Amino acid sequence: MKARAAAVLLLLAAAGAGCPSRELPPPPADDPKHDEGPSCGKVFKDPKARGGAQCCVQPTAGLLKSADVVAACGVAAAAYLGEARDGAACRLHFQAAGQRDNDDKQTYVMVSRPIIPTGAPAPVAPDPLLPWKWKKVALRDALGYEAVGASDEPGLLEKQTVLWAGRGRRIVGLHVSKQLCTPAQAEALLQRVIDAVP
Repeated sequence: MKARAAAVLLLLAAAGAGCPSRELPPPPADDPKHDEGPSCGKVFKDPKARGGAQCCVQPTAGLLKSADVVAACGVAAAAYLGEARDGAACRLHFQAAGQRDNDDKQTYVMVSRPIIPTGAPAPVAPDPLLPWKWKKVALRDALGYEAVGASDEPGLLEKQTVLWAGRGRRIVGLHVSKQLCTPAQAEALLQRVIDAVP
C-alpha cells in the first residue's frame, strides 16, 4: 500500500513537472507615448482663450473646411491658422492680407448648427429672439437670411457678415469676417455649409 501511494505521488510529481507554469509572462514594456497632434488637424492657439486650444466638436465639426473658404473667398491656403472651438460653434481662423499678427483672432469664419428637437416645427426664419433685423438672401433649396441691423452689438455688422440658413430641420448660422470675404462670397459659403449638413 505504501509502495502504491508512493508510486501515485511520484506519478503526480512527474506529471506536474511537465505542465507549463501557470504564471503569466510579464506585460510588455509600454511603448513610449508619441506626442500626437489633435485629431482635427491644425488648431488655432489663442493664449487669452480659456482652456487652451481645442478642436471643434459635433454638430459643427467638419461642416466647413478651410479649403471651402479658400475657394469661395480667394484667401490664400497658407493664410489658414487653424480651427478653434467656441462652445458648440466652430471658428476657422485666417490671416488676412496686410493684417498684424495680433488681429488674427478677429479674422475668422464661424459656423454654428443648433439642433431642432424632435416634434418641434421646422424653422422658416431666424429665431425672433436674436438681436438682429434680417433680409432674405437667395439660396438653392434652402431659406437664407442676412443680418442688416444689430440692436445690441453696434459696429458688429461693419466687421462681419452674419447669415442664417434653414432647410427643413437643418439650421446653420454663419459669421464671416469682412476682411476675408465679401457679403456675396459669404453667401456662397452659406450655401456650401447648408449643403454639407447631413
